[in-house]
Amino acid sequence: VIDPACGSGHMLTYAFDLLYAIYEEEGYAPAEIPALILLNNLYGIEIDPRAGALAAFALTMKARAKQRTFFNKQIEPNVCVLDPIHFTPDEIDFLLTAGGDKHAEVAFWNQFEHADTIGSLIRPDPELTVRLKQHIAQLDDGGDILLADVLDWASRVIEQAEYLEATYHVVVMNPPYMGSSNMADDLASFIQNESPDAKADLFASFIERGQSLAKNGGLLAMIAKQNWLFRPAFSFLRGKLLRANQLEQVAHFGPGAFDSLS
Repeated sequence: VIDPACGSGHMLTYAFDLLYAIYEEEGYAPAEIPALILLNNLYGIEIDPRAGALAAFALTMKARAKQRTFFNKQIEPNVCVLDPIHFTPDEIDFLLTAGGDKHAEVAFWNQFEHADTIGSLIRPDPELTVRLKQHIAQLDDGGDILLADVLDWASRVIEQAEYLEATYHVVVMNPPYMGSSNMADDLASFIQNESPDAKADLFASFIERGQSLAKNGGLLAMIAKQNWLFRPAFSFLRGKLLRANQLEQVAHFGPGAFDSLS
């Protein structure tokens, strides 16, 4: 289960309770279940460090509430706060492979430059992730602390890419909402290039992204503005979604569903 815009972890903590019940029904020992859930079943991605820290803390406390000695296991929840990472040309030269596609590799290493704005909409190349992970494992900093730092950041790029290139059985989220007129230039340009059918609002881009994060036959569940169901600006998005997926349920909450709505 992944929440690619997890905030402080409300959906992940609810999923923890559901998964705990499933493990119990399958006969697992109660002492084993919290660690199994955090290691294997729950993933979160966030761009705000404070929110990501709260999500990880909330999941840890969920596990501690179920198992008194959980802290002794020193298990970290799979919550990834995306770091904005940029390499200089000299640093890129150090990371490049011999005979590789330089343009593609430069784009890969700097794909998280605006991660604090673009977040989970970034779509890493799985083949490059595997190949470059093997490559940097063979690089030697030669005792140079600056090169050691470059390798540390390169490893962080690989880690973030692995979260975002994987596919999951369940994708669940309450994504951010933002009209195109309010988007920063970097975000607006990225969405225009990567998901033009969903450019009218940020939440619509997450509808597209959620589909790519779900395994074939997986489930995507999300809260969205109702206007994507009828606005002409989302007609191509609706068509693509209906052609490629089966809608199980569409619930219209109506007025008063959230305190912030009139």
